[in-house]
Amino acid sequence: MSDIQTTVSKELTETSPTSAIEVQNESESASSLSTDPKSGINTSIYVYKNDKVMIEYPVLKSADDTKLEAVNDLLKDNALEIINAYSIDPAKDTLTVSADIISADRNRISVAYTGMLSADGAAHPTNIYYTSVVDLKTGKNIRLTDYVDPKHLAQYVLSDQCKFYNTSPELNEALMSARADMDEETYTDIFQNADFSSKQLEKGAAEFPESFSYEDQGVIIVSIPVAHALGDFALIEYTPETK
Repeated sequence: MSDIQTTVSKELTETSPTSAIEVQNESESASSLSTDPKSGINTSIYVYKNDKVMIEYPVLKSADDTKLEAVNDLLKDNALEIINAYSIDPAKDTLTVSADIISADRNRISVAYTGMLSADGAAHPTNIYYTSVVDLKTGKNIRLTDYVDPKHLAQYVLSDQCKFYNTSPELNEALMSARADMDEETYTDIFQNADFSSKQLEKGAAEFPESFSYEDQGVIIVSIPVAHALGDFALIEYTPETK
């Protein structure tokens, strides 16, 4: 993980051929990991490994871990859902996904996943991005529609006020032009179905979302699909109260 020095514990928590290795945080950067010391909750990163597949995912720990069991199960399921969604064959397809804990407090945890998929026989690798935001009190996924109107967001994306997150001037110009590849109705539908839902993990219940989001200090970061030449995904910065 960026800005976090890590060492890998020698103890495996699952047996071969798949395994989960705990990655202990030696130091934490306030810019990449925000925690609430009053909550008594600690975060660790585990690594799921199965042949050519490696996916990081967070695990929460507290004095009473039984209260977090359902949350941790959901976090892991969210992280590994990409394996089912992309029909990945661990023996043939190479997938590496890193987890960045955006924030973790007594109310919720927000995680952003970035990685690369090199599917067997594919012409080029695919950049991967998704998020997982879980309410610690209800043990359920928090979705974009819980705090944003999909239509308003679609209108914002197509407006001159649209702001892309963490892009170079050259890429920003290309992305602003590429927005016209989809109309308001298409974006609205994408945002309406953004993020993991409570039914997402029911086999065959839904497709892998085309858009993912998280909220950080009042600013909402939302991904949109773009052409491979532009990176496969782009991130939009959106502040509802000013729009």
